[in-house]
Amino acid sequence: MIMLASPEHYKAIVQIYNQAVRTGVQTADQQEITVDDKLDWLQQHDGKHYCIYVAVEDGNVVGYLALSPYRQGRTAFYHTAKISYYLDSSKQGGGIGTELIEHALSQCPVLKIENLVAILLSCNSRSIALLEKFGFKRWGVMPKIVQLNIGNVDHYYYGIKLLSEKQV
Repeated sequence: MIMLASPEHYKAIVQIYNQAVRTGVQTADQQEITVDDKLDWLQQHDGKHYCIYVAVEDGNVVGYLALSPYRQGRTAFYHTAKISYYLDSSKQGGGIGTELIEHALSQCPVLKIENLVAILLSCNSRSIALLEKFGFKRWGVMPKIVQLNIGNVDHYYYGIKLLSEKQV
């Protein structure tokens, strides 16, 4: 089941994110975080325009997707959101990421989001494949600027326009 995140989900969201940190290849964060570290970010997703959706199975959060401000504070980007998602490591490859993205895309018209931008590491091939499955295209690359234990990797910008130029 996909639902809007609430404060009771914050601990699970942070635990899932920290799993990604520990992999060393899913985020550029290299140190684990706490709920207190992310509290402002979590609370900023109030469900009115920016949202965090959680995937819940048997009462447990198994993944989440955030629609966050892109270039926060710059009002000309109001109709553009940054999309990010993380899944419990035991649930990756099971279709939960697909469900989360499908749900988020269905909510974008209501949220007045017309463009989505994903910022990810070039070594995260599973996430790249998932985005491309939904029609996201690589809009930009910052070559070899991310220093990971596996070496320097590219930082990709993927995006999708949800409205055609005629509708905008």
